Amino acid sequence: MKHSDDLRRVRDEDPYIAGTLAKGLLILQTFVGDPRAHANSEFAAKLGLSRPTVSRLCRTLLTMGFLDHDERLDRYFIGPAAVALCYPYVINTPMLALLRPAMQQLADRVEGAVSVGVTSDLDVVYLETCAHEGGTLKRPGVGAVRGIVETAMGRAWLAQLPAGERQDFLARVKHERPDEHARCLEGVRESVAHYGKRGFAINLGDSGFGVLAAGAAARIRYGPRRLLFNCAVPGFRWKKAQLLDTIGPGLMQLVEAADRQSGLR
Repeated sequence: MKHSDDLRRVRDEDPYIAGTLAKGLLILQTFVGDPRAHANSEFAAKLGLSRPTVSRLCRTLLTMGFLDHDERLDRYFIGPAAVALCYPYVINTPMLALLRPAMQQLADRVEGAVSVGVTSDLDVVYLETCAHEGGTLKRPGVGAVRGIVETAMGRAWLAQLPAGERQDFLARVKHERPDEHARCLEGVRESVAHYGKRGFAINLGDSGFGVLAAGAAARIRYGPRRLLFNCAVPGFRWKKAQLLDTIGPGLMQLVEAADRQSGLR
C-alpha cells in the first residue's frame, strides 16, 4: 500500500485491518521512496490523508522514536526506532554468516558487488552486500530497495513463479509502474525464457544504474520468501558474453553451495 486509496480498497476486502495502524505505516513507508525530511503537508498530499490525521500520527510516531523532528525546518525524519526494528530481521537471515566469505570472494574476483535479498510487494529488499574494495559500483546497503523487474535477482524470482502468477504480477507492475515495466519487460522475458537452461537471470543495464548483473534464486527460505542473490559489475568493464560465461556460473556455484549447506540439494 502506498496511498490511503489503497488502504480503503484493502479494508473493503478485509474489515479487520487496523486502519489507524496502517495509516501510520504509510507515513513510514513514504521514506522508502523519498528519504528526505517531510512536512505534515507533504505527507497529507502524498498519502491522501487529512492534515489533523497526519499531525496525530506523526506525534505518535515521534513519541515512539520512529520519527525525528527538526524544529527549525518543521519537518520529520525517519527515526532510530525504525532502524532498530529492522535489525532482528537482518541478523536472522538464514546462512548469512556462513555465506559472507564466499560472497566477498566472488565480489573481489569480478571486482563488483554480491548481494542477497528478498521480495517485498513489487520490490527486492537488500539484506547484505559484499563489494570489491576498489570497485566503482554504488554499493546497495542493507534495506536498499529496487524494483523486482529491474534486478537480476528479482528476475530470477519471477522465473520461479508459475506462468499465471508471473503474468498477474507483471500486469500489476504495468499498471502501477508503467515506465519501469516498459523499460525492463524485454529483459525480464529474456531472463525468464533462458533461466531453466542457464540457472540464472541477467540484467544488461536496462535498470538504469549502469551495471550488468546476474541473479539466482536459492532454495533457502526465510519465512515464506526465498533468498535471492545478485552479482553486479560495472557495465563499462564487462560484456554480455562474460556475464554468461563467468559471472553467472560463478554466482550459481555460490548459490548451489549455500543450498547444499542447508541440506536442500
